[in-house]
Amino acid sequence: MSEASSDFHLRSPPVESRRRRAAGGASADRSGGDGPLVDPGYFGEPYPLDPPLVDVRVPVRAPHAAATAYSRQGLMHRFPDAEVGDDLHILFAEPGKTGQSRLSPDVFVALDVPRRSTRADYDVDLLGPPDFVLEVLSQSTWKHDVGRKLSAYQRIGVRECVLFDVTGEDLAGVGKDLWGFALTPERREPLDEVLLPTGDRGVRSAVLGLVAYVAERTPPSTPHETWALTMRWRDPATAADIPDYDQARAGEAQARAEAQAESAKVRALEEQLRRLQAQAVTPNAEQRGFRS
Repeated sequence: MSEASSDFHLRSPPVESRRRRAAGGASADRSGGDGPLVDPGYFGEPYPLDPPLVDVRVPVRAPHAAATAYSRQGLMHRFPDAEVGDDLHILFAEPGKTGQSRLSPDVFVALDVPRRSTRADYDVDLLGPPDFVLEVLSQSTWKHDVGRKLSAYQRIGVRECVLFDVTGEDLAGVGKDLWGFALTPERREPLDEVLLPTGDRGVRSAVLGLVAYVAERTPPSTPHETWALTMRWRDPATAADIPDYDQARAGEAQARAEAQAESAKVRALEEQLRRLQAQAVTPNAEQRGFRS
C-alpha cells in the first residue's frame, strides 16, 4: 500500500531480479537473503496479527498511483451506490485485544454499504467487511500485501482479493502479474483465469462481475526504473473496458451534448411543421378576394 500522489522510490528498484531469475536464482529472496519468496502464511493458515496490524504507506512511482486511481474511479462509476474506498482505514477488532486494528487496502468495494463522502474510516464491526479488495504490489510493500494483509482480509470476511504486481517483476514469485483469491475463513480458492478474445489473460471477479487483466506492459526507460504494467477491468457483457471516472464523465457530457443537439433539431422541425400547418389553415388575402 502506498501514497497515490507520490512518484519516487525509497530504495533502489529491483533491476537485478530478472537477471537472478535468468541465472537460475529464482529461489533467492527479493530482499537479498535466502528466505522464501512468499511469506509463510501466504498459502497456509492466517497469521496471528500480533502486534495489531498497522498499514505502512511508502511512496512509489506513477504506475502504482495510476492503477489505484483507475480502479477506484472506474468502480465508483460502475457501482454508484456502493462504498468504494482507496483512502480509508478499515478498522476491525481482534479477539483478546483492546482497541481496533487497522489496515488500508489500495481499493475496496462494499456493495451493500451506501457511499458516504464524509466517512473517515470503515468500521467492520459496524458496517460488515468489504466484499472486494484490490492490492497493487510494490517493491516496498509486496510482502505485507500477500502475507499479513491477505490473511487479515481472510479473517475479517472479505469475499475476494485481487493482487496486481504493477512492476512486472514477479515480486511474489508466483509466475503471474495478476491473480486473486475467493476467500473464506478456512480456504483461499484461486480466482478463475479467463482468456480474452484479444489473447490477454485475466482473472474473473465473481463479486464484481468483471474481468481484471493486464492491458499494457511498458519496459523501463532508465536503469532506475522497473517495468510498468497497466491493469484494466473488462465487462464481459459488453466486451469493453470500464471507463475511469473522468472518462465516464466525459462520455456522459458528450452524450448530453448530442442529446441536446438532437432535441434542438426536433424542436426546429416541429416549429417548421407548425408554420406550414398555420399557412394551410389560414388563406392569404388573394385567396379570400377570389372567394368573395
